[in-house]
Amino acid sequence: MATSDICTPAAEMPWPVLSPFRMRPGLARLDAATAPLLFLRDALAPVYAAHKRAALRDQRAIAQVGAADPAVLAAIADAYAAQTGVRLSPDADALALDMQEDFVILHDEPGEAGPDLRTRFLSVCFPSNWSPAEKLGLDFSAIHAPVADNALLQAGSRGIVDLALRQTPMLRHVWLLTPSADLAQHPQTRRLRWDDALRQADTSGCRLIDQVFFRVERQTTLPLPQLQRAVFLIRVVVAPLTKVLDHHPSRCAELHSALASMSPAVVAYRGMAAVLERLQSELSPLSGRLAAD
Repeated sequence: MATSDICTPAAEMPWPVLSPFRMRPGLARLDAATAPLLFLRDALAPVYAAHKRAALRDQRAIAQVGAADPAVLAAIADAYAAQTGVRLSPDADALALDMQEDFVILHDEPGEAGPDLRTRFLSVCFPSNWSPAEKLGLDFSAIHAPVADNALLQAGSRGIVDLALRQTPMLRHVWLLTPSADLAQHPQTRRLRWDDALRQADTSGCRLIDQVFFRVERQTTLPLPQLQRAVFLIRVVVAPLTKVLDHHPSRCAELHSALASMSPAVVAYRGMAAVLERLQSELSPLSGRLAAD
């Protein structure tokens, strides 16, 4: 499939870029009576299904891990039907293919400091350079332990879990820059990487920024306290960075500022050490030009 087939229109892309950059919870309460919604279903649903089908066909062992609770699968299908009017079969494969979201099922279990929600099933066809298998059986703190500059996340971990996964649906966005538009970015699979993009830019004489994609994980939660379970949903959206920047004149400056405020640990964690300076250099004239416009 062509890259353009899986890209969300720039006008529909979230823009959660803040400066200074911090790894933060960034949670917002979902209000079913208004917006935003727990699930997103758009015109790209058939394309997402095709990419998920390929992932489950070729990489099932790394896309789905653990054991799915049938009662939770039924609850997901019910919630999806209530919001979208689309009734899905309550089994793991049907939900994986027919929802544009990936999903993680967590079980509330006894822990040393009280009940802990631990991952017991992950259906993640589109990871952002992380391995679902490595997250199986972990609680919130353990899942985020490898994240650079995670103090804000870890400090509020128990409160975050209690609110977002036991009490009320919540929403957060996580953004990153990537040289690949692929929805599936498992660390074990070969795809276009930053060193490839640098070589292409140097060989062709084009700007690196023209090859970069803006990728956002729209993360929502579905608490199921009656089942002592919870569901964590991940909707990946991606678009060419230049198109997203062009959508609003302040975005170049905002992104430049956010990148400049990233700590070395975050830059390394996101694999951007070799490209950060070049991206900032290419953003600077764009920021000035758009500000003048």
